[in-house]
Parts: sequence; structure tokens; C-alpha cells
Amino acid sequence: MEQAINFYELKTQLADLGFKEPAIVDQLRESITTDYDYASLYTDRDQARIQINLDKDYLGNFHFMTYDAIITDNGKLRDQVFAPDVPVDEAVQLLKDRLNRLDVTAAIAGTPMNRQHVRVSLGLSPNETNINQLKIENMNTQNLEFLTKSLLNLGFGEQVNKALEKNIEKELPDFTLVAKHEFNQQQVNYTLHFKAGENKDMYFFNKFDATLHKGQDKEQTQSFYINKGNGITAKEAFNLMEGRAVHKQLFNKDGEKYHAWLQLDDQNLTQSGNKEFKRYNENYGFDLEALLKNKGIKELATPEGTESLYRSLKKGNAQQITVDRNGEEKKYFIAASPQFKTVDLYDHQMKKIKREELLKPEQKQAKNQKQGKQQKEGLPVKKQGSKRKISVS
Repeated sequence: MEQAINFYELKTQLADLGFKEPAIVDQLRESITTDYDYASLYTDRDQARIQINLDKDYLGNFHFMTYDAIITDNGKLRDQVFAPDVPVDEAVQLLKDRLNRLDVTAAIAGTPMNRQHVRVSLGLSPNETNINQLKIENMNTQNLEFLTKSLLNLGFGEQVNKALEKNIEKELPDFTLVAKHEFNQQQVNYTLHFKAGENKDMYFFNKFDATLHKGQDKEQTQSFYINKGNGITAKEAFNLMEGRAVHKQLFNKDGEKYHAWLQLDDQNLTQSGNKEFKRYNENYGFDLEALLKNKGIKELATPEGTESLYRSLKKGNAQQITVDRNGEEKKYFIAASPQFKTVDLYDHQMKKIKREELLKPEQKQAKNQKQGKQQKEGLPVKKQGSKRKISVS
């Protein structure tokens, strides 16, 4: 039901901006049902190629964040990121007007423009004397809105919003903000790095440093980089530093998207002392769904429980599961282990136990019943894998 509501709301929002093509609706319907944290919809409008960017929140609902538009003509290329209030026809018109202009920097093109700013750029403002000031005000407003939404989606909530606004007003070349969280009774401190663009008319959230405190005089620090408001979340950073793997959408050198499991490499460090990432893409052969299928896990009995369990594991969490053992419910914690193409199994105190405990209850019970029947009939219990040769004279 929640997916149906999410689909209807996004479909209406896209249609209001002029995205009414059946192909867009079909792509949206397919994207809503995926387990990925991000989704993209594609369409063409006039001479422009459009990419609509959807992000999933912690509740599993997708949100329309921005859309990218690119136009080419006689070897010229213009592109721009737009906020989700800009009609597609106005976005295309803006790019057409820019084909003969050279004053649009990459920083401007990469920062989402809202509708008011687009209309000013198209000369639709009734008060020409205030255009430049309005451009600055609009840029600051949309820049702040984009940054606060990015911080929210990355799991930092609203705890730095006031400090962020004050620092942007100061027009500093760069600044840092601090945030903190506590996961599993362990504190994580974050230092968020912001840097002004070339013309100091907008700021970018480039990276954050996470420091995990593991007791007195024990701490670990790792830097995580942000790309257009997307990247490792605050909770995922904690999970990675705990040694678990996270499933993310990434980009190759050609800008093409792919999905992979990420895990910090304790053996290899960058020049700055940061741990390298180990990547296990879809061709590596780790299939989490196939691995957990038919293991008697009660959370997989319903579509909602299945979606929730897999989403949590892909975020790097050690997730609690319930397994029926001969009529008795037992609870365990599991975490994805893509490197070894398996899952790690823990007891209620988070101590590792043998993965064989996940043997399907029905299989174990059937095996015990068969052995009991053989013993009752006076027959020897057959050992698995053993063979006896019988000679006939």
C-alpha cells in the first residue's frame, strides 16, 4: 500500500512539471519496487536529454530530488541540474538560450536551479533593476535548501541547519560543522566539510570525517566523500567502520551507474591514512536473497518483512532475525559478508556463532525423524557420504 501511495504521489508531481510520457510512468513503477537507494528515470524533450533523480529515505519511500538536463547543438553542449519545481519546458528553453553563452561555469551547472531563478534567467522578472540581486538571493536560498535536504538524506537530521545558514551568510571560503550520533551505545563524531565555489556564490558539501569511539583511548577515523548530495550516510559510515559491508549505487569513469558492496580494507591505506574501499559488484557472485532463501527465517514470510530485512542488511546493519527451531523460536543477528559470499551470524550478545545454525529447520527435523525411524526398526543409521560394497556369491 505504501508503495502504491509513493508511486501515485511521484507520478502526480512529475506530471505537474510536464513529465507525462508513458515511458516515464513505466520506469517510475519499476523503480518504486527496487531495493536500491537511488533510481533514475530517462526521457527526451525537444533537443534535450533528461535524467530524473529519485532518492530513497530511511523509511523506504522515494523522493524526487533533482533532474539533470543536457542539450547539444553543432558541437556545443550545455547542461544544468534543476530543482523539482521547474517545468521541463522552461528547463529546455533555458538550455537553448545558453547555447550562445559562455558565462555559465560548471559550478553553476552543477547546483540545482529552482523555478524562480530559471524565470529570472529567462528574463521573465517584471523588475529588471532587481534581477542581479534576485539572482544572488535565489542562489543562496536554493543552495541552502539543497544542502539541508542532502544532510537530511545522509542521516544528519537538522542538527547543523542553523549553523550552516549562519556560515553561508558569512561568505567564508570554507568552513566545517560538527555533528554526532550514537549507535549501539557507541558514539560517532562527525566533521562536515563545506567549500565555496569559484565565485563564492554557492557552497558544496564535499566530505565528512567520522570518528568512532570504541572505549577509552580507542578511536577510528575515516573520511567519506559526497557527490552531488549523495554518498555514504552517517549510519552506513558507522557500519563500515565496524567492519560490515554496505550496498551502494556507484559511478564508473564514464559516468555509468552500477551497484556494488563496499567494505573498508584494513590492509591498504591512502596517502592521507584513509582506508581504501574493497568493491564487490554484481558480477562477483554474491547473491544475498538466494543465500537466505529457505532458511526458515520468519521475517521473510511476508513481502513487507522481506523488503525491510534486505534493505537493512544492504545498509550494513547487523539485523535481528527469528528462526523456528523444532517449535521453539530463536533470535539471531546476521550481517552480509560479500567477500566470502555468505552472512555472518551472531547471538544476542553479538558474539559470532557457526553459520550452520541457519540450517533450514525442516531439513534438520526431517533428518532427525529419519534417523529415529531407522533406529526403531533396528537398522543402522546411514552416514552421509559413506558407501558399502555388497558382494553376491
